[in-house]
Amino acid sequence: MDDPTTTRRRLLEGATVGGGALLAGCTDQLDLGGGGSGADTDAAQTDGDGATVDGVGAIAAVDQEALQQEQLRIREELQNGNISQEEAQEQAADLQEEFISDAVSALAETAEATDGVDVAEEYTTLGAVVLTGEAAPIIGLLDSENVSALVSRSDVEDRAESGTTTATESA
Repeated sequence: MDDPTTTRRRLLEGATVGGGALLAGCTDQLDLGGGGSGADTDAAQTDGDGATVDGVGAIAAVDQEALQQEQLRIREELQNGNISQEEAQEQAADLQEEFISDAVSALAETAEATDGVDVAEEYTTLGAVVLTGEAAPIIGLLDSENVSALVSRSDVEDRAESGTTTATESA
């Protein structure tokens, strides 16, 4: 699945979503959007204040340094014989889940505190949320320490579906 073509395609899709949202906001601000009908109104609806986006995936930024420090602590406890291999694996999984959950919560709080941005859906297991609202404030969230990247909504939803399908098939 880590085929270079697939990775490149995902990058281009993400760039297209972000670029499309940016372009939608810029054309509206510069009054270059033209008429109110056509294919571009399906991707972004406009109102008097600017372009709105019906959904962009935002990936939460996890504090990797703190996570690595905690993982080192667990590894040291394992090496010192204080915990078993199973306990170490369980603690590491719980730790990662906690850090991702905290990162998603922080991202959702930041997005909700931003005028013109709403959180449509949270995908805690993926470390992502789907944002809706005005294009410019959504893109502005890239400056936040809580946002790692913006990706297409379909990428987030597809991964959520495939994760659910995998869990169902395993059961």
